[in-house]
Amino acid sequence: MLSRKSIILQAQNDGVLDYNWNYPLSINLFNKMSLYDAKFAEFLHDEGFKSKDEKKKKFKLINFMLLFNNQKMDSEGININKNDESVLIISGYKDPMNAILQGLCINNEINLNNVIFKVIDVKEDKKVKFNKINIYKAMTPIVESIWEDNSVKFLNPYQSKYYDAIKQNLNRKYEIIYNKPYSGELKLMIENMLKIKQKSIRIKNGYIQGYSNFEILVQCNKNMQKVAYYCGLGQNSSMGAGLVNYITGGE
Repeated sequence: MLSRKSIILQAQNDGVLDYNWNYPLSINLFNKMSLYDAKFAEFLHDEGFKSKDEKKKKFKLINFMLLFNNQKMDSEGININKNDESVLIISGYKDPMNAILQGLCINNEINLNNVIFKVIDVKEDKKVKFNKINIYKAMTPIVESIWEDNSVKFLNPYQSKYYDAIKQNLNRKYEIIYNKPYSGELKLMIENMLKIKQKSIRIKNGYIQGYSNFEILVQCNKNMQKVAYYCGLGQNSSMGAGLVNYITGGE
């Protein structure tokens, strides 16, 4: 039902990749879905999976990130050399995951800032132990916001509303995936506040702002742990926000 894959990409030419690769990569992934199932891709883009509460929030239930291997990073961006390998992690619900992988089989090229990457391998995710208490590392910014005074206000980890919003987001995803509301405990705690780093990501003509680089303790049942790990924490998961990596677990 939920899964994660590591896709090994090899650069076919030299180039400089913009640090704001999230939105262009998201477009690439939706294009791959369209190659396999245009109707599903259109549904996911326009409607999505809707939460079962009165808000009817839309979710795509997909998460991703790019991992680079010691490429030079400067003020211009990420310097990519021909034959460099990078890792694209995709994670989430079975339907969008399968559509992306099927699309990559049809066309195995991804174009980011005129750097062409080709899929050369797909690897299984490492074994994750889902326990009552798990610790994850925020690999990409965890984003939450509210609508206030006719504008979007981004929340931060020093506000209790930030954690409340993450929990609400998880509860909505859980109910969509398992077709029943979550009734167990759900606690979140950042292990070391000194590690928190703020990051803004440009999306179209705007931006989203979140926080990453820290370890976060998540206490809940095993199925909810899977939602957190595979679908990400916070909003904008389909833009690559909120991806977490498993560190350890107990109980």
